[in-house]
Amino acid sequence: MIPANLKKMLESHHRWAEGGEGEIDGSRADLSDMVLRDADLRGVDLRDAAGREVDLSGADLRDADLTEANLPGANLRGANLRGAKLTNADLNHADLRGADLRGADVTGVDIWRANLRDCVIEPETLHKALRCREE
Repeated sequence: MIPANLKKMLESHHRWAEGGEGEIDGSRADLSDMVLRDADLRGVDLRDAAGREVDLSGADLRDADLTEANLPGANLRGANLRGAKLTNADLNHADLRGADLRGADVTGVDIWRANLRDCVIEPETLHKALRCREE
């Protein structure tokens, strides 16, 4: 269950993200320095959210949309990111030890100096994240 204050922030963020042209209703989510250990955030919309050094260790982020999220230094240790969209997300210096990234879309993700020790990730997905060229 998502805490009421976080749920309100996520609803406002969703309105902001969907705002498109014209007047924007809502505001961008800023999770910076928040402690969201073991939070159930399955399928949440965090496109373009901010979250410097957010603690999401053990969080369930299956099928969450983190496209272009700015999460440098995030603690995602042991997080479940199966099927999550991490397209162009900033995860530099993030702790992804033991995180499950199976089926995640990591196109363009920034994992510079991220700790991937014991991370569960398919080789093809890792190659995509590291921008390895197939020969």
